[in-house]
Amino acid sequence: MDRQKRPLGMVRALLSALILGLALPVQAEIEEVVVVARKTEESISDTPVAVTVMDAEFFEETGINTINDMVRFVPGLDLTPQNTSRATGPKIRGISTFSFSDGLESSVATVIDGVVMGREAQGFFDLYGIEAVEVLKGPQGTVFGKNASAGVINVRTQAPEFEHGGRADITYGKFDEILIRGTATGPLVADTLAYRLSGSFNEHDGKTNNALAGQDDINDKDTWSVRGKLLFTPNDSFEATLIADYVTEENRCCLPTYLLVGPPTAPIAFASNSPVLQLQDALDQLGIEAGDDNRTLAVDDTEILQESDAYGFSLQMDYDLGWATVTSITAWRDWEIDEFNEADGLSISDVNDRNGTVSDSEQFSQELRLSGQITDNIDFVAGGYYFDQDLNAQGLVSVELAPFFNAAYLSPRTVKDESIAAFGEFTIHATEKLSLVLGARYTHEEKEATFERITVPIAPGLCCLLNPFGGADFSGEQKVSDDDVSGRAILRYHWNDNVMTYATWSQGYKGAGINVAVGANEALIAEPGGLEVLDPEIPTLYELGAKLRVLEDTLVVNLAGYLQEVEDLQAIARDEAGIVRNRSIGEVTSKGFELDVIWAPLDGFVVTAGVSYTDAEVTQDPNPDLDGGPWTDVPEWLYSLTADYEWALGDDGYRAFIRGELTGQTEKNSSLGAVDPSVDIDGYALVNLRLGIMSPGDRYRVTFMVENLFDVDYQHFVFGSSYSFFDGTTRSQYLGDPFTYAVQVAVNF
Repeated sequence: MDRQKRPLGMVRALLSALILGLALPVQAEIEEVVVVARKTEESISDTPVAVTVMDAEFFEETGINTINDMVRFVPGLDLTPQNTSRATGPKIRGISTFSFSDGLESSVATVIDGVVMGREAQGFFDLYGIEAVEVLKGPQGTVFGKNASAGVINVRTQAPEFEHGGRADITYGKFDEILIRGTATGPLVADTLAYRLSGSFNEHDGKTNNALAGQDDINDKDTWSVRGKLLFTPNDSFEATLIADYVTEENRCCLPTYLLVGPPTAPIAFASNSPVLQLQDALDQLGIEAGDDNRTLAVDDTEILQESDAYGFSLQMDYDLGWATVTSITAWRDWEIDEFNEADGLSISDVNDRNGTVSDSEQFSQELRLSGQITDNIDFVAGGYYFDQDLNAQGLVSVELAPFFNAAYLSPRTVKDESIAAFGEFTIHATEKLSLVLGARYTHEEKEATFERITVPIAPGLCCLLNPFGGADFSGEQKVSDDDVSGRAILRYHWNDNVMTYATWSQGYKGAGINVAVGANEALIAEPGGLEVLDPEIPTLYELGAKLRVLEDTLVVNLAGYLQEVEDLQAIARDEAGIVRNRSIGEVTSKGFELDVIWAPLDGFVVTAGVSYTDAEVTQDPNPDLDGGPWTDVPEWLYSLTADYEWALGDDGYRAFIRGELTGQTEKNSSLGAVDPSVDIDGYALVNLRLGIMSPGDRYRVTFMVENLFDVDYQHFVFGSSYSFFDGTTRSQYLGDPFTYAVQVAVNF
């Protein structure tokens, strides 16, 4: 692959960042940030947890509105987009759950306004009206629960206020992108009842070209959402916040493009259904050239859709007892998704014609906790948590090469997950400088699943084989019950007001998984009539960290080094027989470090930088090809560098700003077994640029934004797609976005 322009892009970006630092005035000071990483408010400088925080100003300045884009600015956080949000999950320190099975849960918990999302895709909608997003790294099971074995993405949206105000912005850009967002707040009853209403509309045309005449480009977006909040404060001791939200999307998304074409194969040449073409013949007919810059497919736009709706309610009540605060969070949510796509990406050749899933997930949760002080030297947070989720889904996979393959596989399934937990964490201030944090959590979980695979011929008259592509038909049900005690111990030492260090031991927990994917393997079921069970996922973390505020509060440095061992990591990988399936990896070890830096040497000028090094490998597994090798899809280095400069335009209060961003990662490999050079993914560096003008008091703001300034072609993921099942060589890719531009007009009121 030709990547010669990528190092050049990195050099240009570094020079741009340096130029921004010339001839700037007066010294600045970095404000302290308050986080709730341990479910109690504290300064980020005092929090003995590796956490990166992005506040409202970050989202306004960058124009970022999804978790997919946010990950580029968080050391140790990565995300690999897939053809469905059901299988797209963030990775923290190389650890995540990559699986299409509804019976497996995420290793990274997504929490929005205190409510854990039972399915991580529920959190992949547009971010707007954000107070802050905190990314907590490493197992956080003590206070955040059983699905935080790799970390937590904690989203806090803006609260209602008792003064009228708000913000609205409209963005127009390349691919006919239109993004409209707004939030308004104010009192309904003076000092007693306040509201906040926020909404977002986002659409753009497809970013992948469609070679079929008259068909829309694909990988587009069409989504809108609304969120309402009511804050009730009848007295100084009690407050309650009621939240209701709804989001819907209808996207023709997401398909990969062809990177490498394999040789012609006999099953395709002798197929009796029509039309079926060898891959190279189909691409030649369409004028598509496979390669690392290929952004073209040929799909009837009625054969691809990802439609989803998510909505819910929550009620948070806080009562101040004086010595402690009682918090109750009651929530109900529902998430529905209907997705299907033409998996081979070619409507002129029916090889793997239509895959999809319809799913409905409903959840109820209740958290009750008490936080405060037992004595002057002991702080605590303790409580209980209940979670109940019911999921109903049906999948479809079709393979149409009659007579060799002539089958559609239907897979109706249900999953019920119920858990109850008790937790507590105590901070003991042994001296003014030394603190000991001790926490534990007891979890009892029960999971129940049903699954059925039904094979039907697609074209009965074409004879005649219902192949073993998905396996023989079977049905089963499974119940699992598990108890776990997890926890952590942290030693924290304040050397002075500006330097804090900590040492952590932490153990997390993610409950057993039940394999209800369409490719579930009947031979691996322990008892007739049952389903395959994956053991619970148990991470153990050892971490050393330091947080510094130096140079008269103009320089903030957060540094963490870690070693994390994950037993029975639940993922898709090849087993010892070479079969790709959902399974537990014996042990994956991730070690490395993360560094966050904020430097504000002069008024109006701020530099932020983040870098992480991750060495993730399989340290124990029955598959000898995996054992001792690197864990899949993990770059060793992730990095970002931003430089912001703001200056006055004359004496009338108008100001201008410029922001340069450099983000990137080093090479990685996306093999699911032994390292396969054909799925090597080159490293890349991206440069973004933002220029703007603000009116006095920042009442109005106009921003011009450029993403991927040098139009770098880069890959998120490379894999063997539909045709590779027959030729063993074909490779497909998910490409990152090309050069884009947009202009935004915003008003604060």
